[in-house]
Parts: sequence; C-alpha cells; structure tokens
Amino acid sequence: MIRSTVLNSLSAIGATKEAKFYADLFAAQDAEKFALIVIDSRCLKNPLLEAFISNLKILSDLNLSPVLLVGALDDDRTSTKFQSQRLANDLEHASVRTAKLNTASYQLLPEVRQKARRGKITILEMTEPQGKMNLKKLVTELQPNKVIFLQPSGGLSMHGKRLSFINIANLDKKINLNEITLGQRQFIDLVKILAKDKLNEAVYIIASPLNLLAELFTTKGSGTMIRRGISIKKTNNFRTLNKTKLKASIEEAFNRQINPDFFNKKILKAYVENDYRGGAIFTTLSGYPYLSKFWVTNAARGEGIARDIWDKTCLDIESFFWRSRMDNSFNDWYMKACDGMQIIGNVRVFWKGLHAVEVREVIAAAAKAPEDFEESHKYQIR
Repeated sequence: MIRSTVLNSLSAIGATKEAKFYADLFAAQDAEKFALIVIDSRCLKNPLLEAFISNLKILSDLNLSPVLLVGALDDDRTSTKFQSQRLANDLEHASVRTAKLNTASYQLLPEVRQKARRGKITILEMTEPQGKMNLKKLVTELQPNKVIFLQPSGGLSMHGKRLSFINIANLDKKINLNEITLGQRQFIDLVKILAKDKLNEAVYIIASPLNLLAELFTTKGSGTMIRRGISIKKTNNFRTLNKTKLKASIEEAFNRQINPDFFNKKILKAYVENDYRGGAIFTTLSGYPYLSKFWVTNAARGEGIARDIWDKTCLDIESFFWRSRMDNSFNDWYMKACDGMQIIGNVRVFWKGLHAVEVREVIAAAAKAPEDFEESHKYQIR
C-alpha cells in the first residue's frame, strides 16, 4: 500500500508510467549498487536539505537504499563529521532507517552491503579524502550503477543551456572551464579520474536535491549525465548479428512481436549497441534509405544511447526518412532531429537531408510501408 502510494506521488515529476518500471528495475539489482550519492556540503543546508530528506524518504519507502557519501569534496574533518551526523539525525526524524560508517572503518564494504540489503540507507563520512578508501576505490569496489554528485547548480550549462549528456571523450570539447563553477570543475576532474578504470561502467550525474527524483525515475532527467560513449556494431546484413538477442531487444523496446520474416529482409545498414540495448535498422524504400527500426530498451533509456546511435548513423547516412505513430512518446525527440514532418493518417512521416522534390515520394512510400510487427499486438510503431 505504501509503495503504491509513493509511486503515484511521483506523478508530480511526470514519472507516473516510468516510476514503477524503474522502481522494479532498481529493486532487482544488488541493493548497494543502486546509486552512490556524493554530497556537496552546500546541499546539507535548508531548503536543499529539506528537499533531499524528502526525496530519501520516498526512496526508502520504495525499498531503495542509496549509499550517501559526505566529505569526498571537503577537507574539513570537523565539518564532515558534523554534516554526516546532522544528516543521520534528520533522516531518523523522518523515519528513514539509516546506518552511519566512516570510510576508514574495518570491513567497510561488507558492512555497506549488509546494511543496504537490510533496507538501510548508509551514510559514509569520508574524513580522509586522500586515504586508502578514497572515492575512486569506493566506486571501484561498490560498482554502483550511478554515481550522483549532488550540487546546488543541478547540472552543467553552456551559454545558458543545460547539457543533458556528455561523452567522457568529448568533455574538454564540450566544457569551457571559464564558464563553470569551482564545484563543477571538481566534479569534472573527479569523473576524469574515475572513468580511467575500464572496469568501472558507472554513469556520472550532477544533480540538485530538487531534481534528484526526476534524474532517477524519468528518462529525460534534469541534471547532467557524463558517461563513456557506447560501442556500436555496424553491418549490412543480419548474419553478423545475434538474431536471438536482436529480436528480444526490439520486441522488449516496442512491446510487440515482430513478424517471423523480418530478419529475412535485405537491409541497407544496421547499427546495434554491443550489448543489444538499442539500435537502428535501415532498409531501402522507393530508392531512398528508410529507417525501419530505431529503438532503445527500457532499462537503457535516459542514458543518451539513442543520441549516440543517431549520431553514428547520421555520419554514414546523410539523407533518409522514417515514420512513427501519432501517439509515440518519442515524437518530440524526432521533431528536434528531423528536417521536416508530414502527418498522413495515423502516422507522422519524418525526413532528414532530403531535397524538396524528394519529399513527396518518401511521404507516399512511408504511408504504404508494410507493418513489421504482428497485427495481433497493438502497440506503438517507432
């Protein structure tokens, strides 16, 4: 009952449909790997502290146990101890089950895992940021899926525009150090250090206590995510791909069963993420490249994978077209990516890089394009 009420309350951040999916996804993982939240001490003052406590209460009610780290960005040991104790007290007053440990504690990691799996939100105070158990060591050992740096700014911006996703390889090209705060520079420097470990596959996020839930429970997020660029397989036939994984990936993303003969079709190009978490499949229709399938699996949404795949395809195929049902939630994204769009019946036809004289032909071709999914399953075309 409590869990249902909490999930419904997340409608305030536009996460009514997404919240249950992500709550179930997170709950299925090892508790301590849910998220490591590295806290800037400025977020432990009201009103940001009140928002943070409220958000942690919601996570606790969903049986999610992030690990909280105080002191990684502060060399003042006295301040770190005071802030961690204050946070523990405030969480206790909010009826949130907590445990407080020092990162220098003996058997720290087994203790963290045990506390998290018992449903306790663990507060780690790091009084020796350069000590044996530093931030890099902690991330390497805990292997959290997300490392969230909680800062008042709530994200990185350039020229007044928030940056949603940044590829680690493009950090220096995307960020002008003269336009960001000292705290944001600390974040970037730490990410560069942490990301050098190839075994560490975490994504790094800078967020505010005010947008923490949106960052966790919606695909759009509200802060800035930094991660490694994905690896993409490129092929001009299905033989070089694992059809079982490809079929499962597409059907999971669309929530529809694909026609049995789909993989017998001749394709122009296919771009598939190495772990089959998303991809793009092009065929030829009326002599023009046609984006037959573009998808990202549910669990991978919000990580910027769609943008990586899109950018890769656009480097190779400069002009193409595609279609989408009117109620497709991805249409807003398509509208920003296309050069033009025309509504035909119950679908939208999009195009990119085509000349005006070609547009009429592709619109007619898209309207007549055959359905690739079995008709007995009525869900979205993407």
